[in-house]
Amino acid sequence: MDYIIYIVDDDVFFAEVLKRKLIAQDYSQVYISNSGNSFLEELNVKPDLVFLDYDLGDLTGIDVLLKLKRYSPSTQIIMVSGQERKKIVKEAIELGVHRYISKGQVNMNNQIEEALLSIELN
Repeated sequence: MDYIIYIVDDDVFFAEVLKRKLIAQDYSQVYISNSGNSFLEELNVKPDLVFLDYDLGDLTGIDVLLKLKRYSPSTQIIMVSGQERKKIVKEAIELGVHRYISKGQVNMNNQIEEALLSIELN
């Protein structure tokens, strides 16, 4: 599949595992950015899908989400984060996150699969 997918996560190991999982599912254009600023600076195309962490060190996932939605409103966003505060989850969903998945849950892989099946990539 020729969709452009970015993984924006400061956890290098998690990002690489997710990238390999997506490539194994025939997504061929999967890129990793390990900080919010580097993602936004590198962004010269409009991605179809972004997996976005909340705690990025330099920016929050909400900061990146707001800037990304202004640049590319049609980009689908799945937030995958260890941050579970209800206020943050609610805000992310209200701002356009397709799905919010908590890292480390036993069924996290299943939730990622379900999210991929439920989005409509252009």
